[in-house]
Amino acid sequence: MRQETTAGRITILLVDDEPQLRSMLHNLLIGSGYNVIPAIDGQDALEKFKQNQQNISLVVTDIVMPRMDGISSYKIMRTINPSLNVIYMSGYVPERPLPEGVSILVKPFSPVDILQAIHLILGD
Repeated sequence: MRQETTAGRITILLVDDEPQLRSMLHNLLIGSGYNVIPAIDGQDALEKFKQNQQNISLVVTDIVMPRMDGISSYKIMRTINPSLNVIYMSGYVPERPLPEGVSILVKPFSPVDILQAIHLILGD
């Protein structure tokens, strides 16, 4: 399932405060041919985004995290790069509909679920 031609040029900013989940997703995405920049929370993600913004195609972020949540950090990133895509991850089902073009994966999800969501958003 490795797609070097497309995935190898795509960098994903992966944000989750749970070390085991972040590590598992990091390994899955690297194994699928993506470049991955891991971050431990929204504040860390924002700093890494500012350092690597020209390379990042997609943000995959947990919503509820200490220091800064995923929605707040993504909103700031979008002011810098309005075409930046996001996939939110959460242990909670949203109470209201998400904005157009916003995806959410409810934890727990399978490796196939996240890879399909990434392919759908990036069109690779």
